[in-house]
Amino acid sequence: MNMTSCVVVVGYNGGRVHDIQKLRDLCKSMYDARLVLLVEHIQPHDDQVADHVCSTSLAENDVAASLELVVGCLKADRWKLIGVLPFSDRGVVLGAALASHFGLPGITQAQARAGLDKQVLRKLEASATTAPEDYRPVASIRVESLAELRQRVIELGGKAFIKPACEGASRGCRVIRHPSECDEAWQALKPYLEGGIVLEELIQNAREFSWDFVAGSTWITEKTTTDGAYRAEIQQVVPAPLTPDAQIRLMAAGRHMAGLVSQDNGAWHNEVFYRANHRTSAVETNMRPGGMHIWDLAKRAFVDFDPWERWIRWAVEGQIDSYDPVPRGYCGIRLLRATAVGLLRDVPDIQALARSMDIDLEEAVLTKRIGDSVTALVKDNFSFIGHIVLFNEDYQQLGNDLLRLAEAIESRVGITSLASPARVWS
Repeated sequence: MNMTSCVVVVGYNGGRVHDIQKLRDLCKSMYDARLVLLVEHIQPHDDQVADHVCSTSLAENDVAASLELVVGCLKADRWKLIGVLPFSDRGVVLGAALASHFGLPGITQAQARAGLDKQVLRKLEASATTAPEDYRPVASIRVESLAELRQRVIELGGKAFIKPACEGASRGCRVIRHPSECDEAWQALKPYLEGGIVLEELIQNAREFSWDFVAGSTWITEKTTTDGAYRAEIQQVVPAPLTPDAQIRLMAAGRHMAGLVSQDNGAWHNEVFYRANHRTSAVETNMRPGGMHIWDLAKRAFVDFDPWERWIRWAVEGQIDSYDPVPRGYCGIRLLRATAVGLLRDVPDIQALARSMDIDLEEAVLTKRIGDSVTALVKDNFSFIGHIVLFNEDYQQLGNDLLRLAEAIESRVGITSLASPARVWS
């Protein structure tokens, strides 16, 4: 009986289901290979976007048992594994173990821990003997209790940034502007205690970017985050509009962060601060494709460039090609917010609205359905109701159009309030 070639995708967050379909189509067209998806909990759409779905733990402590389970499943169903794609932070360690076991391109389990636990990079950073001249590590410490949190915030001057050590999508990330806010912040982060809580100095007057890498190609993405207590990414633009000097500094920071961990990884999404004094600092490293459709933005923004194709080729053939993608313009995504708390009642025709504003719309997606609960308080990337994608050769025009169209859509979204009716006294 013949074996069927397959590529394994390890983990994904629920919002990226369409990316799995994209990877499946490419695996088929490039290598006549099927896509096997490894997840912790099988979701309703998984079997529609993958050729086979396998459920297993992605926890670091369970890697040996999960590896044995997956190897057994592949053998029993006569799958021939030709490539491994770690697609979530929780999936990087098992992905590394699978690649090592089968002798495929990838990194070691020890290296993969930096993609899962934000503190690992900080330890590597602290022990590094060399770094770019303008690179500055961020003060960072793991906190174990509310009392320790209060003490550390005071030591940091009364302001800090707190986040889970092992989460993505901006979950749990929030600013502490005064020690009195520690109690509320600690309560909000209780669901993440098992994975650890990280407290860092609050970087102010800085812009945030990411150094995105796939199989030897790199670019800088501009990131915009929400204001307020919680910090979630609301807008990304590829490529970031930078002076030559800023481009060099950010590229150096991203490469330094990757070099601290491994030269062998196929995909990086290293988040970097560019401070007011032109110094750079690492926010965190992610050893998988960036979220918020950054790779899709890159595909539109650069000439003849497909990050997904390059990633698969790396996973199967180990191909690293030092190629700087050539921009043809700027592509940006902006997430859409609800303006009130309640149930989604109706949404405007975004295509028609864009046309009426003389804006060329690349893509518009609503992730909330009529009747779903929505909130004006954005706590993470899953609090938004959808997104728009625009392309423009002019960066300034792109930014203006993203903001104009997003505000026009948000003001026309109908929300049924769930507030209790006022009591009438007789």
